[in-house]
Amino acid sequence: MSRTFRIFLAVLVAIAVACHRQPPVQKQPPVRKQPPVEKQPPVQKQPPVQKPPPVQTQPPVERQPDVRPEVKKDTTALVGIPDPRVVVFFRDTAPNILPSARGRAFDLQKTEERQDLRTLIRRERERWRSRKPRDYRFLLRVGCFCPGTRGWLLMEVRSGEPLRAWDRTGRSVPLTDWNTLSIDGLYANLEHAAERDGNVQIAFDRRLHFPTYIRTSAARVPDAWGIFEARAVTPLRARRLPVAKTR
Repeated sequence: MSRTFRIFLAVLVAIAVACHRQPPVQKQPPVRKQPPVEKQPPVQKQPPVQKPPPVQTQPPVERQPDVRPEVKKDTTALVGIPDPRVVVFFRDTAPNILPSARGRAFDLQKTEERQDLRTLIRRERERWRSRKPRDYRFLLRVGCFCPGTRGWLLMEVRSGEPLRAWDRTGRSVPLTDWNTLSIDGLYANLEHAAERDGNVQIAFDRRLHFPTYIRTSAARVPDAWGIFEARAVTPLRARRLPVAKTR
């Protein structure tokens, strides 16, 4: 083999080796670690804002006219103003002239006595109706287990209805349902007691036949008692008691 040919082969081998050689691998720079991500707190939902209700404008206040106290029926006496001319009517309430008789007592636990009381009330009320004046005054005292016995009152009754009342000092007092009654109101209470109570004690006026003394007590509640006393029924003329004038 000639020298030229060997040189040629050596060049080919060198070229072949150079073609198959891999380029050097470049080193990658180290990867830096990222800092941990902090978790954000959950966002709290805000409550919806409530709108204030619209302000209602008040209408202008109309000036009221002067209001006078209401007068019951044709009552003209003013409560609290004493009338010295009324005091004389209480002379019949002096302890030394009050009648001591308390009439007859009825035990309403017994059927026959309850019937006797009904008959007595019916008879005396018919006599009262035949003799009673249309308008009258009389003295009345009412008491019960609560609030106790009240003082005497002078009652004025017109057309069967209580109109005015005075105490023993001459002052007008307001009318109430339980201690300012007419004679017919006393009879109504008595008829009611004859049906529901356990004991009734009663006395009547011999001339006009109105109840002068009534004492009732409940059947099952011994302390539930009531006492009604009436005196001096006087017919009224056309002229009434004078009314105290105010300035």
